[in-house]
Amino acid sequence: MSQPAGTARPGQPAPRRSRAGLTFFLLCMMAFIMYVDRTNMSVAAPVMSRELGFSNTHLGLIFSAFALAYSCFMIPGGWHSDRIGARKGILLYGLIWAAATVVTGLIGSFIALVVTRFFVGLGEAPIYPTAARMVARVIPEESRGMALGAMHATGRIANALAPLIVTGLIVVSSWRVAFIVLGAVTFVYMIVMYVCLSESKKSNASGQGAPLSNRATSTEPSSPVDWPDMLRRVAPAAAACFCHGWVLWFFLNWIPSFFSQRYGLKLEHNAIFSTLVLLGGSLGTFAGGMLTDWRLRVTGNRRRARREVIIFGFLSSILGLIPLLFTHDVMTSAISLGLAFFCSELADSPLWVVGTELSNEHSATSSACTFTGMAIAGAVSPVVVGALLDMTHGNWAVAFAASIVVLLLGPVFTMYIRLDDDDTPKKKRVTSPPAQSVAHSASR
Repeated sequence: MSQPAGTARPGQPAPRRSRAGLTFFLLCMMAFIMYVDRTNMSVAAPVMSRELGFSNTHLGLIFSAFALAYSCFMIPGGWHSDRIGARKGILLYGLIWAAATVVTGLIGSFIALVVTRFFVGLGEAPIYPTAARMVARVIPEESRGMALGAMHATGRIANALAPLIVTGLIVVSSWRVAFIVLGAVTFVYMIVMYVCLSESKKSNASGQGAPLSNRATSTEPSSPVDWPDMLRRVAPAAAACFCHGWVLWFFLNWIPSFFSQRYGLKLEHNAIFSTLVLLGGSLGTFAGGMLTDWRLRVTGNRRRARREVIIFGFLSSILGLIPLLFTHDVMTSAISLGLAFFCSELADSPLWVVGTELSNEHSATSSACTFTGMAIAGAVSPVVVGALLDMTHGNWAVAFAASIVVLLLGPVFTMYIRLDDDDTPKKKRVTSPPAQSVAHSASR
């Protein structure tokens, strides 16, 4: 059986166990902070727009600036993190997003807010691909799905709790102070995380015994990225990520509006229904990671273990959305949405594992290329769904039908996914790299 992150197999030295556990914990907390900072603008938008005289068009452009930077800089940022090392990459880009968050609270013009939101997206874009590289270096292969699932589930929980956190800061002080406080917390955390990983690296360097990761890794990529081969390899996974991202951004952007417009719910009731639906997605993210680990143990085949859970997530999510084409009962809608989001998020963790396994040597770059599909969906999905709702005078069944069509394409793209060593005989795979090399690589 696989071991939880940071838990030893017999004979595994304590320094390696503690380093894996510490890295996993730090990445989960980072995911929580990142999603609060990602959601803070939408929570503060009503107060900001009243004070600064912004229209909905102004707010839409501010929101879009984040998605634009996120989609454009995920690949360059992931590639750069592969070059300088994961630990340095997370520090650099974390400080960029922290600084932009602080500056948001100090300015007041429309153009300046677009620019700062753009830099928040620029800083956050490489974070998850770089974190996936760290997980691939320190977590055993058979536990990697659960680790990534837990990290992403932490982010989803933060997304559901962000309205409470940000609103509390605004009520106690102001929206400006809220951004300054959140940015300062991010800044301090990134420094602490960098120092803790550095200390963990030093303590592990003197350890003996088998490494945590059971695939060969090197301190630095031994060769430059072969971009034509990389893009050919990641294209099916990126397309599948687009389909998954379409549904994810649909839920994150439109569920509160759905309950408000279709059922006229009061603010507090709307918040309760929306939070419960979003928490369902958090459970799905974690469950998907556990499922792909379980399938790996059962089948012994990484590609099957990833693809089967991804396809199941797509298809089962459709079953949750179908009742929404016909029902007008609020409880039935809430249950169906929660089920659909839970099932859709089953695909999230296996897709992230696929991103790291498409290229063992350039895992941050391959993850970034893969999840650029999700970032593009974040820029496209809200615009298309909004246009459909306007053209159909608020017919939500059309919006759900469009999502079902996109979900049907997901399994088709998933069937074309091939991992880095699919054609490599297992007997030729290196399973025990030098301990010192992995220790240095994992904590960079």
